Amino acid sequence: MQKNLLILTILLAAGTGAASADTIELQNGRIIHGKVIGKLPATGPVRITFTGGGSLTLEPERILRVLRDSSCDFRTATGKPGSDGIPKSAKPAEKKPVGLPKKPGEKKRPVEKTEKPGKTGAEPIDAKLEAEILGYISELSRQRSQNRVRAETALKRLGPVTLPYLEKAARHPFALTRRAIIRIVAETGGPDGADLLRAALNDKDPWVKKIAREALGKSRR
Repeated sequence: MQKNLLILTILLAAGTGAASADTIELQNGRIIHGKVIGKLPATGPVRITFTGGGSLTLEPERILRVLRDSSCDFRTATGKPGSDGIPKSAKPAEKKPVGLPKKPGEKKRPVEKTEKPGKTGAEPIDAKLEAEILGYISELSRQRSQNRVRAETALKRLGPVTLPYLEKAARHPFALTRRAIIRIVAETGGPDGADLLRAALNDKDPWVKKIAREALGKSRR
């Protein structure tokens, strides 16, 4: 009897349009739109009235939840047995599919460092080598002969790459430093060192002149 009465109630509600009413969801998944009389939770039977007339009485344990004063469309079909009993409009939005992880980008290749060239047309020189050369040239100005001899030997071993740095130090005020520079250029400077040797012929130190003159004499043979 109650089942038939419930169906009749739903049919009566379907003939009306949208209105403000309570939404009652039953334990079996069905949904009823009407007006719940009294306060909830109820200790006895719950009476529900419908727009256009009619009412329904249900036991409290048959009611799952009640949404008060909701805007309802009575022409919307109620939940079917075996379904979740919630109108499509009340279903939560579907979760968006989780996107695939992005492919890791290719590792950037490190930018190759280029050595700073010295003079135009000259080959670039390594910074470490440049520091080594400058250190030895500084040692040529030391008062202790051991420091000068050791630095002169090292610069001769390095060869023509030292020539641009020796040219800058060729006018050093210490005569022993200038003598050592001319000896290095005479041994390793080659044709590129000829200009420095000719300039040394005007040096005020006689030994610098002598070393330069002998080196130029050998190169002419």
